[in-house]
Amino acid sequence: MNIFIDDFKLIRIESDKFIHSIELENNRVNWLKNEGINQYFTTESDIDLHKNDKIAINHETFPLLIGLVTLTKAFEQRFRYDGPLGFVYDQNATSFYLFSPVAKQVYLMLGENRYEMEYSEPIWSVKVDGDHHLKTYYYQVKLVGLFKDVKDPYTVGASSKGSHIVDFNRAYPLSKTPIKVKNYVDSVIYEGHVRDMSINLDVTHKGLYDGLLEDSKILGSNVLTYIKKLGMTHLQFLPIFDFDDVFDDHKQLKYNWGYNPSQYFSLEGWFSKSPDDPYDRINSLRRIVDYAHQIKLGINMDVVYNHVFQFRTFPYDDLVPGYFYRHDSSLKMTDNSYCGNDVETRNYMVRRLIVDSLSHLQATYQLDGFRFDLMGLLDIDTMLLIEKTLKQQNPHIMLYGEGWNMQTEIPHKKQANMSNQSKFQGYAHFNDAYRNTMKGELHGDGLGFTMGNYRLQHKAMDVIIGSPHMFKSPSQSINYVECHDNLTFYDKMVLAHGFELPDFKVAQDLANHLIAISQGVPFYHAGQEFYRTKKGVENSYNSPDDINQITWRVKEESVKKLRALLKLRKKYKLYRQTTYNSSVTISKSKKLIIYRLEDEKNILIHYIKNYYDLEKLPLEDGKLIFPSQKAITGSHAMYVDQPGIYIVHIKK
Repeated sequence: MNIFIDDFKLIRIESDKFIHSIELENNRVNWLKNEGINQYFTTESDIDLHKNDKIAINHETFPLLIGLVTLTKAFEQRFRYDGPLGFVYDQNATSFYLFSPVAKQVYLMLGENRYEMEYSEPIWSVKVDGDHHLKTYYYQVKLVGLFKDVKDPYTVGASSKGSHIVDFNRAYPLSKTPIKVKNYVDSVIYEGHVRDMSINLDVTHKGLYDGLLEDSKILGSNVLTYIKKLGMTHLQFLPIFDFDDVFDDHKQLKYNWGYNPSQYFSLEGWFSKSPDDPYDRINSLRRIVDYAHQIKLGINMDVVYNHVFQFRTFPYDDLVPGYFYRHDSSLKMTDNSYCGNDVETRNYMVRRLIVDSLSHLQATYQLDGFRFDLMGLLDIDTMLLIEKTLKQQNPHIMLYGEGWNMQTEIPHKKQANMSNQSKFQGYAHFNDAYRNTMKGELHGDGLGFTMGNYRLQHKAMDVIIGSPHMFKSPSQSINYVECHDNLTFYDKMVLAHGFELPDFKVAQDLANHLIAISQGVPFYHAGQEFYRTKKGVENSYNSPDDINQITWRVKEESVKKLRALLKLRKKYKLYRQTTYNSSVTISKSKKLIIYRLEDEKNILIHYIKNYYDLEKLPLEDGKLIFPSQKAITGSHAMYVDQPGIYIVHIKK
């Protein structure tokens, strides 16, 4: 017989046994109805959720389990709290605060000592005198019956030993970010995984935070300096908060991209050279950010708030069962991300945890932007609160994500996807129309425009000018052809043809160059500039280093070309429009696309060619300033026979 609290005054009993007596401490219980094997009873007063854990049925005592009550709107509205959470450290005392309105008893385990916590709806708290710097801590929580060890969801200092009391005043000092992005289109984003970027380099700390700052003979600098000199304004890390399914101390045993959230406030130890030391992770990231800011490179972080890896191991369900997760109309937990249980961002304390963690990460590490994984599974109200909170801390912060239109229990008008982009215009979206047009179909062997598909010419013209059919502003369009997900562009071409061809490099150059000159926000996957391959593995989230590592080939001619083109993008504001206007025009002449940018001083004519026929292209009394491939120029025209972008500058 199982007995559940389904609402403040509703008890459900899973049993078809006749019940002639039912008793609940300090309450009167009345029969309501029977449905199948469920029998329902109401109480005259609200059940005391943090006290009532036993009930007598037919004079036999049973545990009173937490049922559907935590999924009710009444529960969500009653237990809203805006005070401190986690710990508040001082050298003389540390205070601890934990949200759990359904726990019956909670103890703080601090170092070797145990302290009973007091409840004041909806928070358990305790103040412990003395200096507890660096001590480990966790909570022993009793919901019904037994105690369970639970991590603090607000853990800000973590090691392989657990959660720690840390004092950020003792960490590596970090000044306020100098990166000021007026418009997103002024940015160029480079996406990389911490381990991938250094595991194959000639550095001491391969695959670790520190390896990104060590000089490499292969690169002629460290990783961050190479990225900055390439022409990037921001480095976007794949998740670096604490995630599951890797081993901090045995780093070679498993690999993971990091989309398995374990703790939102603390950093991942797999990238740390000393995972037992909570300050090593903190200081390592702070040093990365500090160096990046010295060379005027912003640091963005990929964050995952749409799902968790394992709902049973994520600490929240041991504090408030069910509350953290989204449920369908049948009250079953959803998995619309296909990666784990969906997070219920509409619940006040869940939304608060998300905003608090972002606020902490930005303030503590001076991060310059956040990329939201599967943003379409989040709700617009949460995204607006995130924007408001973070822009109060840093008005120049970048906010963008995957705005796919996904199946979710959130009403369509409240979903944070691209079709609702006008309702949260402070966010940019990964433009899948751009990717699918230039690269080809997401799955299968379909050819994209850059691989010679003439049928995509009109779509290519539309996405080059910033996808006005999709967005209010070009600033909302993240233009890309590859990222950590799916096949790299080079592997896509191999799949489409069945074998490698020298022409693949020409096609990838065209794609890389189109990103640089299109209206919107350019986005590059690390290694894309020199034809990165993952040996045909489409979803390499847990593949070994042999698949994911970057083999740096920075002396490729393609790297020099992209660097030169990104300098032109920075030089001419015509590439960085924030509105759709007449200074940008695009047309076609048979198979050739002519993309023209004009202001009061300059005219930039781009001949965009995705085929191999020999063409004579007019210079129009201008100068060829960028050829994707070899071009023979005369006094009035140039001759090109390879696909690419050929830019003519006319000075008025």
